[in-house]
Amino acid sequence: PLKKPEQKNLWQTMQNLRKNKKERKHMKTFKKALAIFLCLLTVFSLSSVAFAAEKTTPVVVVSGMASFPLYDGESGEQVYPPSTKGIMAVVGKSLLPFSKLLFAGDWDYFAEKTFKAVFDGLFEAISCDKNGNSIHNIKSPSFPLSVNNYPEILNHENEEDEQGVVKGLASALGGENVYFYNYDWRLDPLESAEGLHDYIENVKREKGVQKVTLVPCSMGGVVANSYLYKYGNESVKKIVYCLVASKGLDLVGELFSKKLEIKTDTLLERLFSFERGEIFTQTLISVLETGLEITPSVKAAVDKFVAAFLEKTNDKAYDELLSISFASMPGMWSFCPDEYYETAKKEMFKNGAEKTFVDRIDEYHYNVQKGAEKLITKAKESGTEIYVTASYGYVGFPVTEKAFEQSDCLIETKNESFGATCADYGESFSADYKALGTVCKDETHTHVSTDGIVDASTCLLPEQTWFIKYMKHVGFKNNTEASELLVWLVSSETPLSVNDENGYPQFTEFNNTTGKLKSLTGSEIKHSVLDERFSVKARFFEFLHNLYSLIMNLVDKIKK
Repeated sequence: PLKKPEQKNLWQTMQNLRKNKKERKHMKTFKKALAIFLCLLTVFSLSSVAFAAEKTTPVVVVSGMASFPLYDGESGEQVYPPSTKGIMAVVGKSLLPFSKLLFAGDWDYFAEKTFKAVFDGLFEAISCDKNGNSIHNIKSPSFPLSVNNYPEILNHENEEDEQGVVKGLASALGGENVYFYNYDWRLDPLESAEGLHDYIENVKREKGVQKVTLVPCSMGGVVANSYLYKYGNESVKKIVYCLVASKGLDLVGELFSKKLEIKTDTLLERLFSFERGEIFTQTLISVLETGLEITPSVKAAVDKFVAAFLEKTNDKAYDELLSISFASMPGMWSFCPDEYYETAKKEMFKNGAEKTFVDRIDEYHYNVQKGAEKLITKAKESGTEIYVTASYGYVGFPVTEKAFEQSDCLIETKNESFGATCADYGESFSADYKALGTVCKDETHTHVSTDGIVDASTCLLPEQTWFIKYMKHVGFKNNTEASELLVWLVSSETPLSVNDENGYPQFTEFNNTTGKLKSLTGSEIKHSVLDERFSVKARFFEFLHNLYSLIMNLVDKIKK
């Protein structure tokens, strides 16, 4: 038996052991609680990061035709656009045939030698075979990472076209949130859509998001709609169409249907409208036109020579140049509007065409181009925001009778806006014109431009289509108000419409010199024909008159 002091010590020891055991138990419980808390904190942090990433939706700009040069995959040599050296070589080979044409009227020799030289020297390298595949190993630059990894894009001096779009968006949203998908524009747009699908999936993985915003430019509309056709819109939060060719170009339809037409009036008007803002150049063009007007025999002789040139060389030009170069490319057929399509195939394929090639271009045409409205409507109804930008105020390319349709210098306004009704260049609607309202039937909505040129009530999306007068093709120059409009459409977190009080109106006018946008507002519709053209002429002759008066005054002073 233990003595009392020893019993007391043993009891105290046991109490201490019990206390330590209880403390260890409490500590163990505390550690478990701390571990659980840290896990919850980690999960919350990760989810917060993911949530924040979702709020910054990455933007994928889809390039248009020839945004970047094409290169020979073996030598690295640029093959398109053709080099100055290559062009000069072709010009050199054409001098003798052209001389024989001018002095001996030898049309056959000119056509035989010239068109072959042009094809061999400039376009053979980029032509496709009978199945629509590239004959040579041709490459186009690709940019798999966000654009802040490519200073050659962000530091490029070009502020226009797709690079201007990219720079403007990167400046506003951060280069880490903007991507640039480039592709070989010659090839099947459905193949390019497959590449876009892979690109979007990579962007989603890299940014940890579920959706992206697409900004297709020019031919990019062809590729974006092909993507909707093949993959749907599940990965697309928003699409902002940037002066796209989704419905084709009448220019290509006319060319492929052998409807060439070149006249001095059209050519001069094209030059005049293209140089808008360049008063000196416009004045020279106006003086030249005036000179032709007061010498009608010279003008008639020029038009007669051009008409004879087209008549004598047309077949050779198509057989030995166009049909085996641009018409061999599936991508170019995506530009052929539906009203020309079957006629164009008959003209271009007179010697037959491979079924594989025809099947490829038919799939795009009948399912994507003709179905564009259904594809876009379906995407919109299932949650994708859709916005469209278009331009007008320019004469088209002066080689067809459709050149005087409203355009952005290249794509007709009606095509890039998905159905706007437009007056021809230099004309306007009648004074009593009312919106046709085939889509927007609400008479309280003002969808007719105040200059009386565009009726947007017939567009696919009249409430989400903006028109910018005098902006050249994909001319969203960086650091301009046009670029700010595009950024607004891309970055807004709330749905937009042309009726937003704090946004941009449906119709604006772009000043290429200052970069400013002016709202086209007011109740009066202009009905004068080519006011601007006559104004330039008037200013020029006023200048001559003032100069003459100044000289005569000086002469009088000297005499006195």
